[in-house]
Amino acid sequence: MFAAGYGASSTHNVLPSILLQGAWIQPNHTRSAEMSIAVAEKTMAADQCLKAVMQINGALGAALVDWRSGLCLGTEGGGGLDLNIAAAGNTEVVRAKLNTMKALGLNDEIEDILITLGSQLHIIRPLRKYTNLFLYVALTKANANLATARYKLEEIESMLTM
Repeated sequence: MFAAGYGASSTHNVLPSILLQGAWIQPNHTRSAEMSIAVAEKTMAADQCLKAVMQINGALGAALVDWRSGLCLGTEGGGGLDLNIAAAGNTEVVRAKLNTMKALGLNDEIEDILITLGSQLHIIRPLRKYTNLFLYVALTKANANLATARYKLEEIESMLTM
């Protein structure tokens, strides 16, 4: 579920404004049902985003996390994992990597961080559009395809609206 200030009601209120912005760019400022549908199909609220992550083959659980505060903004699934603990721990992983990159003078950004366990893959994907957030997904190694999972996370990230 979503933390205070990031609840379903606040994420769902974004969509109408996006639809209006999409319609606004048309000549004569007329709204078009086709334009609204096209824009809506390319955007997802946070809860929809997490549901989409869970459609990746082998997905056990997913979380949207604010790495600056460590706050878990939303979760889906879990597969026996406490996603709030995973969010807090992976916040430390992201912070450590960013601090290391800074110490090394690397002027780059993290695309994703992969943690490979005996039976699971854990992917941490910092978001480009929302720079204080990351998506976290735990996958069963036997059922997941890493390349496909990474591609789908990138695709889902591009549609996320907050």
